[in-house]
Amino acid sequence: MTSPPGGESRRRRPVAVPIAALAAVTGLGIIAAFGGFAETPEEPPKQLGPGATLDQGEFTTKFVESRTVVEPGLFGTADKRFLEVELQVTNKGEETTGVGSPSNGKTPGVFFANSLLKMTPAIKSDFGPSVSVPGASSVPGASTPSSQLHPGMPATVVLRYQLGDRQRPPKQVSYDVGTFEYSAGGVKSLERTWFLVKDDEGVNAPPKVVAQVTLPVRQAGAL
Repeated sequence: MTSPPGGESRRRRPVAVPIAALAAVTGLGIIAAFGGFAETPEEPPKQLGPGATLDQGEFTTKFVESRTVVEPGLFGTADKRFLEVELQVTNKGEETTGVGSPSNGKTPGVFFANSLLKMTPAIKSDFGPSVSVPGASSVPGASTPSSQLHPGMPATVVLRYQLGDRQRPPKQVSYDVGTFEYSAGGVKSLERTWFLVKDDEGVNAPPKVVAQVTLPVRQAGAL
């Protein structure tokens, strides 16, 4: 039998595969088998208590305390009871803005108080809490409450919720709190302003909760 030209058939040389490349391919296979690359989990909301300070972008806010207040009734009327939440707010922007109000049902919130996204337990009313800077006024010499937050000036802000006749005040209240970012006002607008940060990029996405603040309620008459 005649041998193939060149004598015995040549043995095939093994193809060298770099170890690093092999490891990369193996790793990609494992990742694919388990559903792809895992996303980095988002940081959970900060858990804060009385006296804590939170940077909210446009504002720096100190959560001072919560308390109940009783106002004696006049001319034989019943006493009025309130739950108050006291904050110290510093406007870090360059323009005066308002204390605003938190959202109340279908009524959206505005200005600073819009960042107080949710209170637990909720104290329901038709118009929500009153929000003001007590003992301050934009009028020189006046001492009526103000609704303004001036740049760089710390201001005491009080949210006041009226309690029902038979409603017992809670032992503590908690807020879900959002934050603001400075961005363009819209696609066709070149004006930049402050907006609440959303939970994602969707048009109808809810505001992002960056902190949960829990305040014990100091009862009226308690030291």
